[in-house]
Amino acid sequence: MPNIDLDNEFLELFYNITSARVPSDLTLVDLKTQLIDIVEVIRELNLNAKKPYKSEALGNMDEEEESGPAILVVDDLGVITYQLKVLLSKLELDVDCSQEIYDAVNKFKKRKYAYVVMDLFIPTEREGFILLTELRKLALAYNIKTIIGVITASPRKEIEQQCKARGADFFLEKNNEWQSSLLNIMSGYVNSDKEDEEDY
Repeated sequence: MPNIDLDNEFLELFYNITSARVPSDLTLVDLKTQLIDIVEVIRELNLNAKKPYKSEALGNMDEEEESGPAILVVDDLGVITYQLKVLLSKLELDVDCSQEIYDAVNKFKKRKYAYVVMDLFIPTEREGFILLTELRKLALAYNIKTIIGVITASPRKEIEQQCKARGADFFLEKNNEWQSSLLNIMSGYVNSDKEDEEDY
């Protein structure tokens, strides 16, 4: 993989990160570190050949999917949504992304998502809880089985209980090697669903 000069212009153009989306306490050094981590995770997992993904949601929820199950990734940082697109597409998932709660809800209303992976702080904990509650309500209203996972950098233990009480199926703290942990969790769900389909 070629070396890339990770300057401000590159980050803004390629990862669609703007000053409005980047928290004030997140420095360019922090972003560079995250990008280096992404490259290392991809190398370790031999995921260099990126599988194409669709970025547009289907207008008709009953329309048959052309690729694998659909997953919605929600995070207010473009660097994270890009990373998760790369990783999760390797599980033959069709990845859509959103960076704010209203767009995420609108996407969910237009498509049958088998999975959702969402950051809790988008940009605050309050918005994350609102989104989690709303997505679970929509899934029940549409009578679809959607696995919802919450990821967060917060170490507060009570947050996990609060998320699960609002309908989260799993909770993952963004600590060391959280990308690999998320991939393992999602792999388990995807493989289990495939086995269920074969049995059916």
